[in-house]
Amino acid sequence: MSNRVITLLDSWDTLGQTLTEISVAMASANQLNEEVALVNLNFYAQPILHGFFNVTPEKSVADVFPVLSRLDGKMLKGFCAQYSSNIRFLDIPSKFANVTDYPPSQFSDLIALFKETFKFTFVTVGKRINQNEAAVLDMSDLLVITVSPHLFSLKQAQYTLNSLKELHYSYDFVKIIANNSGIKGGFSTSDIKEHLKVDVIGDMPSDSKVFFSAVNEAKLPVENSPHSAYSLAAKNIAAFLIKEDGNQQTIGKSIFSAGESLEKRSEKNETRKEENSKEIKSPEETVLLLKKKIHEKLLREIDMDDINTAADEESLSRMKNKMKGVIENFIAEEKAAGLSREMRTKIVSELLDDVLGLGPLEELLRQDDISEIMVNGPNDIYVEKGGKITLTDTHFTAESQLRTVIDRILAPIGRRVDESSPLVDARLKDGSRVNIVIPPLSLIGPTITIRKFGDEKLGMQDLIQFGSIEQRMIDFAGICVKLRKNIIISGGTGSGKTTLLNMVSSFIPDDERIVTIEDSAELKLRQRHVITLESKPPNIEGKGAITIQRLVINSLRMRPDRIIIGECRGGEALDMLQAMNTGHDGSLSTAHANSPLDAISRLMTMVIMAGTELPGKAIVEQIASAIQIVIQTSRFSDGSRKITHITEVIGIENGNVQLRDLFRFKQEGLNNSGKVIGSFHAEGHLPTFFDDIAIHGLKLSKGIFNKD
Repeated sequence: MSNRVITLLDSWDTLGQTLTEISVAMASANQLNEEVALVNLNFYAQPILHGFFNVTPEKSVADVFPVLSRLDGKMLKGFCAQYSSNIRFLDIPSKFANVTDYPPSQFSDLIALFKETFKFTFVTVGKRINQNEAAVLDMSDLLVITVSPHLFSLKQAQYTLNSLKELHYSYDFVKIIANNSGIKGGFSTSDIKEHLKVDVIGDMPSDSKVFFSAVNEAKLPVENSPHSAYSLAAKNIAAFLIKEDGNQQTIGKSIFSAGESLEKRSEKNETRKEENSKEIKSPEETVLLLKKKIHEKLLREIDMDDINTAADEESLSRMKNKMKGVIENFIAEEKAAGLSREMRTKIVSELLDDVLGLGPLEELLRQDDISEIMVNGPNDIYVEKGGKITLTDTHFTAESQLRTVIDRILAPIGRRVDESSPLVDARLKDGSRVNIVIPPLSLIGPTITIRKFGDEKLGMQDLIQFGSIEQRMIDFAGICVKLRKNIIISGGTGSGKTTLLNMVSSFIPDDERIVTIEDSAELKLRQRHVITLESKPPNIEGKGAITIQRLVINSLRMRPDRIIIGECRGGEALDMLQAMNTGHDGSLSTAHANSPLDAISRLMTMVIMAGTELPGKAIVEQIASAIQIVIQTSRFSDGSRKITHITEVIGIENGNVQLRDLFRFKQEGLNNSGKVIGSFHAEGHLPTFFDDIAIHGLKLSKGIFNKD
């Protein structure tokens, strides 16, 4: 037979309940004819075991914890005080001990050692379930709550049950002992069971003679009055526990079933697989069936329209709390799931994410170290961490769940995706950028790409710590912004263009009016006087689209000091260049390009895309006049991002825009761990506008441009 840990909890602190627990333990030891252990871990009460046993212990729990990792079962018995041949007990310290001095892991290890050593271990804990109590319960086979037949005890027991429910313990793991049953004016056993909805495994009758004799004379009832009704009740409970332990071993079902770990149940299922004609479900199938069952119950009890119409955070929070309570009730009432508490907690979280959030994406969105999430159909979800892309073990249960998540992303911003419009850009509430593509464009099913933007804004000093830039380059970039130089930030996909644009824009003075223009609002400027514009896709009839180009034209009528375009990718480039050349200097934008020279070439191509018939010479002159600085950012093979060029546009020669590098990053190789080795260098050129720095009252050392 397996060793058992039975945790005891008083719903109302009285000596009578402690006496009941000791009596049941004593009766169990006598019937088993084996050593039984009692452990008091209720640090919020007084050490009490020695008073009933009339034995003064030499050691306490506080003496065991420091040496716990070095103890075996025989040594553990040496720390326990002994009463008769079959009872060993370990009490809390006689002096006050702060329970927070001991981590939950020590409580788990202590109970595990007792479980290895004794057939039955009875553990007493406090009625408020904290992390340490939960650690004990996780190692226990059964929790028994002793309830007295009065209102305060019942209310405290209900409070404890609610705490257990929130921690996702099954109610099947909990049983009740009705103490002082039959007392005049008290609740009956049936009343207690009906009120708490938990099975009662025994009645302990009220017997004042037995009680006072035990307390005052240190004589336990099962020894001093073995034939009293009180002692017989304790023996009946002990016999019941022993019998149930035997049932668990022979037929695999007893009151101890809910307390067994999933792993142990799985092992036993394997050994009985050939004998059992019914198909044994895997843990994954068990979880899926339970989630499906609870989901169906939710649909019956929760009005989903309330969830869809809950727009503000307060309403969503209330709905989440209500939903969480309903799910926890269902979880607690489940009898045969055979799942650990950790698995139940995970199920609650996943169900909340499914019903109220973005399903399996929610957990990934909560992880701060993930910068990008890539959904390739329902089965494959990749993430980017530290610049490296890896496949997760997370997936959608079906394509229908993925479609529901897509609808939930698009609903708040009024956008749509269907066969007539199978791709869309969107954003999440936290500002993260989302791109969605569905069939027939995507042949692997719906795809979602989420670029996350953390709540904590990075600063230029963070880039220095990351090895992405040097202080002198930051100083120069700040000067360029203050001198109202027009800047293009170029780079490849995922190279950090938008992040760098946010950082560079931080140098813009607070008293300037800034208009930002984007497809999906991503920029998070720290200045207050910022107007954020976002393009609008066509409606279901194909009308009503507002393009970036139109927003650029409109922004000129909004009296901007600065115009920031999130990304130039089309005909809006011409309008941006014209704005830069007609008094709106100091503007910023990004472009996809592999080098500063490529960035200039792309701008020329985008101007042509505007549909005008400008000659090439006019386009070159527009670019050379409008753009002063190109900052190039790149992502390297080790996932790091670095500013590889700060380049000045110095004019036109032979019909081409001329560029001159001021700073560069030069890669020198890779170290043994694959990290990029390199250094930043000044190219020895002064910017053509260096004299303007002093004229405008700014300071910048000429020495930072000296060739390295």
